[in-house]
Amino acid sequence: MAGETTRRDESTGHLARDEPPEVVAELRVVRGAEGERLAEVQARVLWEVMEWQARNRSASGRENAA
Repeated sequence: MAGETTRRDESTGHLARDEPPEVVAELRVVRGAEGERLAEVQARVLWEVMEWQARNRSASGRENAA
């Protein structure tokens, strides 16, 4: 099966995929007022993600957050 984990990461001991995941990204450049609004939204979202990670991290930092 694609993405099946069959080996362990040597440094963490966690199961690791045989192949890296495929990533597709689309970029759009915005400037002016629209760009400023987008920057504010992105900053707020990143802040929320970091807060969530801090609240939900494991005691050792090695287990998954959720």
